[in-house]
Amino acid sequence: KKGRRIFLGTTHTGFNLEMHETILGPGEISHPPHQHINEETIVIVEGTIDVFIAGKTETATAGSVTFFASNDLHNFRNVGSGPCRYYVLELRADAA
Repeated sequence: KKGRRIFLGTTHTGFNLEMHETILGPGEISHPPHQHINEETIVIVEGTIDVFIAGKTETATAGSVTFFASNDLHNFRNVGSGPCRYYVLELRADAA
């Protein structure tokens, strides 16, 4: 798994946003299923993943967008034969 932060900033109203890119190799998972208060919007740029959200799993491919609401138990698994690249836009409660 590789990743890089694209930005972390604060809007004019004081709301914090963070964006990062992650690349998962075939068979890799993003992390064990977990949850947090922050919401996340994910844009799949390349590859095929199984998306686990709140007890359900769906397959997503390049061009798909997923959303994790606050405290949704979630993770990804690359189920394709090549790398999977996606961008995460995190709506943060804090600037951490």
